[in-house]
Amino acid sequence: MVKQGDIIWLDFDPQVTSGYTGHEQRGRRPALIVSNESFNNFSKLAIVCPIANRDKDHPFHIKLDNRTKTTGVILCDQVRTLDINARNFEYIEHVTDDILFDVLDIVNGFIEIEK
Repeated sequence: MVKQGDIIWLDFDPQVTSGYTGHEQRGRRPALIVSNESFNNFSKLAIVCPIANRDKDHPFHIKLDNRTKTTGVILCDQVRTLDINARNFEYIEHVTDDILFDVLDIVNGFIEIEK
């Protein structure tokens, strides 16, 4: 099973469609595993953030740099829980701790209590 911080290839199709269109990532693309090994192993699912090549300078996107062979930005605002085995995942590489911590900081900020 994958580990937190792994970048994998993943099929994001089929995409669920609704009246809201145009923002969810589709197709086969890299994604960062943000869930920990306990969640991944117990549930047989993984929580991921897709990676896109188009950088829109968005505050919820983390840029990959020359320390990874994968290029683009991690879309922290498009977190999804998926059965990665059913979506034909392939391991690519592991990100550095500082990139992972930045992503987790943003993702955790979405669900913490605001005062």
